[in-house]
Amino acid sequence: MAAEHAPPEGAQATANNPENASTAAIKREEIVCILRPPTETGGEYLIYALSEGSTSDDGKPFSLRVVPTGQLPDDLSAFLLDQDAVPPSHLRLPHQVHVVVSTHSGLRRAPDFFENVLRPLLGALGLKQGDGDGAGYRVTVTQDANTVRNLARELARDVHAGEKTVVLLSGDGGVVDLLNGLDRAAAAAPSPSPSASSSSTAAPPTIALLPLGTGNALFHSLHKPQYAGTNPPSPLVLALRTFLAGRPAPLPVFRASFSPGARLVGSNTPPPGPEAPAPNPAEAQQQPGQREQPEQPAPTPHHRDGDEDENEAAVPHLLGAIVASYGFHASLVWESDTPAYRAHGARRFGMAAAALLEEAHGYRARVERFGYVLATLVSSLEQTFTISPASRPLDGRLRLVHFGAVGGARTMEIMTAAYRDGAHVGMDEVGYEEVDEVRVTVDEEAPRWRKMCVDGTIVEVERGGWMSVRREGRVWLRVLVDGVHVR
Repeated sequence: MAAEHAPPEGAQATANNPENASTAAIKREEIVCILRPPTETGGEYLIYALSEGSTSDDGKPFSLRVVPTGQLPDDLSAFLLDQDAVPPSHLRLPHQVHVVVSTHSGLRRAPDFFENVLRPLLGALGLKQGDGDGAGYRVTVTQDANTVRNLARELARDVHAGEKTVVLLSGDGGVVDLLNGLDRAAAAAPSPSPSASSSSTAAPPTIALLPLGTGNALFHSLHKPQYAGTNPPSPLVLALRTFLAGRPAPLPVFRASFSPGARLVGSNTPPPGPEAPAPNPAEAQQQPGQREQPEQPAPTPHHRDGDEDENEAAVPHLLGAIVASYGFHASLVWESDTPAYRAHGARRFGMAAAALLEEAHGYRARVERFGYVLATLVSSLEQTFTISPASRPLDGRLRLVHFGAVGGARTMEIMTAAYRDGAHVGMDEVGYEEVDEVRVTVDEEAPRWRKMCVDGTIVEVERGGWMSVRREGRVWLRVLVDGVHVR
């Protein structure tokens, strides 16, 4: 269905302001797309641009500006959407579109982004909100940690799941919830008859990532090449460009299996994102008592040693797409995930890391006493924190980063080096290699030091328990990526 190319409701039209209406007033890095005139004989091109923060209108965190122009400069032609691509194939019938708005991700700006940017942009493409069964799109606003899992169960039962596009306005937690919701639903489903089509061979749904979480590790890793050069677009501009012009590709996934007795912890609070980068040096190197503290009372871990949480559940395995870790990274994700810390966004990691670095705990495992072990399928845990510099988008290679119990100061130096394009992997203390499988066995007495992290989900194992991580053979999801990365 062709869209009527007029500024949609919610977008900020600038046609009445001659200065703003000029294409020269638009920053190239803010342009999302350009739509053609509605007819060959008349009308104007419409340039859609995203304003963020201090540059947005009316004090809103985001606004979608629409600038009409009669003549399109040649250097902007790359942003022009073909008439046949409006709306894109993954947003038009027979595809059905589900928009998931996460209310707890990051700084909780997903609802604002949907109302002020995504809804008017979809309107410009001729798409309106509906129930998701016809030409309109369906909107799901998360109510709790089960919202996305319930959607995953619904997708798992749908024989046409391959024609579904799920737009995630969230952090990495939305991806891991979808993955494990699909996995749990598949495990609970009755075995199909020999004549029935198997859900394991059915086409998987496609996800589109709009990074509104804390670290957004998966998104940044998939778009790392686009950050090169001067004045790169913001992550959200890149996300919208990929949303409109991207192509689906299989998402590499790993399976983390656990020893008997392993259990999920912290499920009574919104799940964290998987990203726990190095502490910010300006925060973590301050002296105790001088570093910035949360405005709320000092946070405490969700599960104190010896306490039992009625929401804890046994877990034999989890699927992940980003990182599985034990040691400093897992402790940092776990201990920074409180309402008081999460109010500070990505800064929460530096604030929690300072306390951990003061303790400089050496984590006890059967093979050695170490401080950090992390297996990953991606390059970055946040936009500028490169944990695995050899990783490329969608290469599907599992890489291991590890180092010993080197003390708090040296741990800080190693992790800070990751901000220099992954320079930490060249340091003498750091091991870095590609692996087929990795297994970590824990020999800690205190539950505090027996936490494992899989894409932000925390699992506690028994003393002597283990986690084994390997590549998953099945394709559970496809993800929209920039066309140059589709293999």
